[in-house]
Amino acid sequence: MKRFLLILYVLLLGIPLTLGAVGNTTSVSITLTTSVPGYLYHGFLDAPGSTAFVASSPTVYDAFNPAGAVLNYGIKTNVGVPLKVKATIDPFEEQDVVTPATVPIDQVEIDGTPAVLEAGKYKILEFTPSSGTIFYAHTLTVFVDQSILDSKPIGNYVSNVAIDIETGS
Repeated sequence: MKRFLLILYVLLLGIPLTLGAVGNTTSVSITLTTSVPGYLYHGFLDAPGSTAFVASSPTVYDAFNPAGAVLNYGIKTNVGVPLKVKATIDPFEEQDVVTPATVPIDQVEIDGTPAVLEAGKYKILEFTPSSGTIFYAHTLTVFVDQSILDSKPIGNYVSNVAIDIETGS
């Protein structure tokens, strides 16, 4: 019982202190800070003119087409550092045979213009983004020499394309 009375007494003492604080009009403030993180997304797009990146590794069929194999590449970033984008394109290699035949890449075009080959890599673009978010899309077309296809064995051929991004200072 004494414990109950002691708790009641403490509660009754606290009520006037609480009521006195209700009339206090002093304002309070807090400072909120944050930062926008830098990001860089790049990869193959799901269609020409699209801004949606393909989630997995895309496959282009009929790559020996005389019109070339068309790849749509995009880059989206808010980072303002110089960037150089290059592609390594392996020669086509025959699959599922002991001694595979190969078909070399004859030419690569970026948006209809022949790509520059630098140290075994095709230069796709070089730029310094301005402030804010930018998005660039480019069409890569990969050609093989049609005249050598008749000398190659029938089969499935695969080439891999790897995209590298170098940053400047």
